[in-house]
Amino acid sequence: MIKRRFGLLVCMAMLLTGGHAFSAVNFSDISDVAGVADDGLGKGVAFADVDNDGLVDLYVSNKGGGNRLYLNQGNGNFLDVTGQAGAGVDHPGLTMGSVFGDVDNDGCADLYLATGGTYEIEANRLFKGNCDGTFTDVTERSGAGLKAFTYGASMVDFDQDGYLDIYCANYGVGAKNVLFRNNGDGTFSDVTEQAGVGDPSWSWMGIWSDVNNDGHSDLYVVNGRYPAGERNRLYMNNGDGTFTENARAAGVDDPHWGLGAAFADIDNDGDFDLFVSNYVGGNQLYLNNGDGTFAKATDHVRGGHEGWGKGPTFGDIDHDGDLDLYEGDCKLANQLYLNDGQGLFDDVADGQPVLRCETVRTKGTAFADTDNDGDLDLYVINWGAPNKLYENGNNDGRWLQVKLKGTVSNRQAVGAKVKILDSQSGDLIAMRELRSATGFCAQQPATVHFGLADRSVVDLVVVFPSGIEVRQEGVAPGQRLEIEEPRR
Repeated sequence: MIKRRFGLLVCMAMLLTGGHAFSAVNFSDISDVAGVADDGLGKGVAFADVDNDGLVDLYVSNKGGGNRLYLNQGNGNFLDVTGQAGAGVDHPGLTMGSVFGDVDNDGCADLYLATGGTYEIEANRLFKGNCDGTFTDVTERSGAGLKAFTYGASMVDFDQDGYLDIYCANYGVGAKNVLFRNNGDGTFSDVTEQAGVGDPSWSWMGIWSDVNNDGHSDLYVVNGRYPAGERNRLYMNNGDGTFTENARAAGVDDPHWGLGAAFADIDNDGDFDLFVSNYVGGNQLYLNNGDGTFAKATDHVRGGHEGWGKGPTFGDIDHDGDLDLYEGDCKLANQLYLNDGQGLFDDVADGQPVLRCETVRTKGTAFADTDNDGDLDLYVINWGAPNKLYENGNNDGRWLQVKLKGTVSNRQAVGAKVKILDSQSGDLIAMRELRSATGFCAQQPATVHFGLADRSVVDLVVVFPSGIEVRQEGVAPGQRLEIEEPRR
């Protein structure tokens, strides 16, 4: 596909850091042309292919005013179809971190709205996706219409029964987080007390990752309130439907006022590291020791500063084989950190000022290949200012995308790990985990993306949540693979 060039295009010079050469990366602001420059009181961004046409669509949650559903038209442009998407999809109240997920395993993306309330607390809403860009409100029957100030919702199959469950991170005096178990029949049960994950703190996000590589998704809860902050929680999955809180022993009980967090294997060593965005107290980076404990490594983020951190998102934007980081900021300016291949990051946003969003307050951010050309574009939610879609001009063919279909596992395969191996030595090159919500009120598409640098061929291993593995050898870059989980 021929790349379009709209708006400001700033080419980043080649950078040498720690002996590693970064590829030139350029982004251009195409928000207005693409039709997604919503200027509401934005909070959340969620990507999903809601009409199953192979293109990622976009849902914007606004904390005041109507939400927006944009259908991808296949040429890099989007169409606002909110008015035709079904009653309640616009939810003109207070909506924060909403999330897509196929909760009934019918192959259609369903939508869960995390709500607050304009005058009083309103119930969260669950919409069944109809696979055509429309939705039907099924909240009442589902039993998932929690009436709480839910800031961020996330989905995962915590008990590995093949159905996506819902976790609600709730905010306010006396609030307690809630875990809904999917019963597999369109209904949900509150299992918070049995599971042991009812954090009573002021919570903003709950994100999931298998931090100790035991095959079970663990839960990290980001907490905080002004001015003292609150300690974050790490709930380790015991594999029997219960969890054990372990943040202090694991070294990630960050005591500051946190808002967002994201897991990513930043050093390509086969475990998931953690970046925490703090509104007060400075952002923090924690390296996984390989056993679910972490070592603080904030000094690896060079050029970082103590702004009002909110929206972290990871992706390999330059296809050099490691994950880069974009961080939304509510005070100074957003940052773009390039990874030097050793897990060290340098802020290079000054080289592309268009990405900094100075003088505005950024909320959720997410990387997504919105134009299906193989590189990661970037969507940024701004508060009371137009949202931004930045087109990545890489277009170099050095990428691989993997879409999964669960059969024994949940249909969307949330929780699956995808590994890229050297085709000669069998050594791990990179690993990704398919997740739902991440960062701050954000969700990336349900497609795993790799940059392959200059490799002409790699081997691929998929570990589904069930533990079933699929291996493909001799995989060439520049393609999208669809891999279905074999039945036992």
